[in-house]
Amino acid sequence: MRHPRLAALTAALLMMGGVSGAGAEERCAGDCDGGGDVAINELVLCVNIALGSATVPSCAPCDVNGDGSVAINELIAAVNAALAGCSPIGGNEVCGDGQMNVAGETCDDGNNQGGDGCAANCTLETRRVTELDPARAKATAQVRTLAIPLQLSGTQVLTVGAYRDVPVIGKDGAQIFKAGEIPVVIKGADVQFNPVPVFGIACACVRGVPVDDFGPGISGVGVIGCGSEGLTDINFKVEQDHNTTPGSPGNGGSASGLPDDPECDDTSTAGRYIHSSACREGSGALCSTENNTHFPPAVTPAACNSPRIVTFSGGQAARGAVLLVNSSSIGLLQDGAACTTSKPMRNGKCLYADYGPDCLPCTDDDLEKGTANIAPTTSGSAEVAIYDVNNTAGDAIKDGATCGGTTQCVTKVSGSGVDCDAIITNPNAPLRSALATAFPTLDGAMVGDTLVTTLLAAKQ
Repeated sequence: MRHPRLAALTAALLMMGGVSGAGAEERCAGDCDGGGDVAINELVLCVNIALGSATVPSCAPCDVNGDGSVAINELIAAVNAALAGCSPIGGNEVCGDGQMNVAGETCDDGNNQGGDGCAANCTLETRRVTELDPARAKATAQVRTLAIPLQLSGTQVLTVGAYRDVPVIGKDGAQIFKAGEIPVVIKGADVQFNPVPVFGIACACVRGVPVDDFGPGISGVGVIGCGSEGLTDINFKVEQDHNTTPGSPGNGGSASGLPDDPECDDTSTAGRYIHSSACREGSGALCSTENNTHFPPAVTPAACNSPRIVTFSGGQAARGAVLLVNSSSIGLLQDGAACTTSKPMRNGKCLYADYGPDCLPCTDDDLEKGTANIAPTTSGSAEVAIYDVNNTAGDAIKDGATCGGTTQCVTKVSGSGVDCDAIITNPNAPLRSALATAFPTLDGAMVGDTLVTTLLAAKQ
């Protein structure tokens, strides 16, 4: 009697018609006879192997990953090869071509973006929940006169691919990962931090802000270095000058300011995703400011805000190092730091207008969501500096400077990496890392120019 599952799978394959590929000189997934294409009888043989009624030696190319069996994803790879043509097994095979025809691939959805179940290196993804440690997870908003501490709590889910011990070639033919590099993405919806009371002033809401270039719904993208080559230059410094208009004292050297920009059109790029442009205050242009006018109120002529200058350093990092590019915002809700979830009402209206229609803090309808900031996030060190603070010529908040009298400004934060052996062997192991980031914000609501340093430390 014919096996019912075999009958169903065979019928599904036969419905595709007598498809075959465009002829290749080397075998691909399902190319049993080495003829350069995949015919229906070869697809049926792959199904027989999957169901146990035939053995792998009868058609070794059905076993794409060489583990001695044929899984459903390998059947799909053979069907794709039959429909779209063969790509050979062995050599510089491509991840992201829609064909799962490479040893080590456990999926291939036709792209090199994660967050959709198939990581950028063509491995199945695992969602790893990171619970923040309230004792160590923190942010500091450093303004000219004081440092405002923010204790962080809540969760963040990192969606992580799997370890591959070979370099990975992307669909454009270029190497996208070194051997042992594991891709990571963060979905904006998976950043679930609790509301943070701010110094009796406001309620802070930390959000992940999706970026189209990262992939649908993705607010962070990066890599864990678990190979012998590891990662390099994971430490970074971000600098921004509030006024690079010619004649502003101190312009021209990073010790006190960035160079003059007569046309206010300087740009800065640091890697694939980090781009910044100069902006003339009052122009209406979208740049890295919240209010597009410096604090105190604007003067004439309008200042030129420099782009953010990001510099990486540090050389070879230890195994387990992490480097991401993350998009986030901190919205300040004016509620006197109540951060209440009791839906406070008065005369039928929410007591705190910034909470929005649902009268809850840190939800999607908040009236103030803050400005999205795209910045590196690292297991190394992060540093930030602002020059001509609040458009005060020659003033700076930087490493070694004092803020509010004799107190040293908070401008640096350092993180720590992950246990590679733990996450390679256990797909459910959490990422017990501490990730650091830092960025400047000019003309922040209520506080003016601000340096923000953050440490997202996981519970151990």
